[in-house]
Parts: sequence; structure tokens; C-alpha cells
Amino acid sequence: MSWRFSLALTFFLTVPGWANNERAWVNYALRCQGCHLPDAMGMQGKVPRLNGFVGYFLHSDEGRRFIIQVPGVSKSTLSDEELSELMNWVVNEFSAAQMPADFVPYTPDEINRLRKDPESDPLERRGDILTKLAVTVPELDCYTDAWVTVGNCP
Repeated sequence: MSWRFSLALTFFLTVPGWANNERAWVNYALRCQGCHLPDAMGMQGKVPRLNGFVGYFLHSDEGRRFIIQVPGVSKSTLSDEELSELMNWVVNEFSAAQMPADFVPYTPDEINRLRKDPESDPLERRGDILTKLAVTVPELDCYTDAWVTVGNCP
């Protein structure tokens, strides 16, 4: 990375008043898309997709907590404010159609509280949460991916 780009990026991320969505996009590009990919489709069998899916977790308190407590999020070096911006941007940008109508954005205080209790076995907990959600979220009634099958699949 050139020193000019680094300087411009540092300025962009630290100047008060810049739109939070722009800072969140940059943070996604720098910290998330290496694994989740630019389109948030993840890597089959390796990294869960966010695109068209992560919003389903917001249909339960347990799921809402979970997406902050996964290691890549809870152990991030981003501040609570930056992480709340990033997570609100991710769910709105990649999974707005799957979010509940009464979604309340994450706050820095909520992020601070949740990241103190990181998830030790995210794949198992993910499966448990999705199994519970399949009862109330019709789109998950027969969901399968590399880690879990939930609902009433034939």
C-alpha cells in the first residue's frame, strides 16, 4: 500500500462527520471481505455467507447476540462504535430482505457488552440457532449448507 493511500485512508477514517456507511464499507473491505468475499457470499464449506442470509439471525435475541459473539467480530480491533457501524451496514447492505421489520440497529454499548462473551464453538451454536429459527422463519424450514441442515427437509 502506498504511503499516500495510507495517509488518505487514515484521514478518511478519522475525520469527524464522514458518513458512517462509508467508514463501515472501508472496514468491511479491510477486515471482512478477505474471507467473506466482496459480495459477502463466503466460501462454500469454509466461510458462511452473509449475503441474503445473516439477517435471519436478527429474528431472535440469541441470533442477534451470536453474530456479534463470533470470533471474527468479537475479537476485532475495531472500536465499539466502528463495529456497530460495520455490523449495521453488513446486515442492511447484504441481508435487508431477511431482517425482521422491527430491527433495531446495534449500538456501541450493545457491542461492548456482547463482545465480552465471545462464542467458543460458533458452528455448533449457529446450527442450534438456525434450528430454533426454522420453527418461526418459514424461509429456513428446509435450509442446508456445509455445516447444518435444519427444518423439514425431505
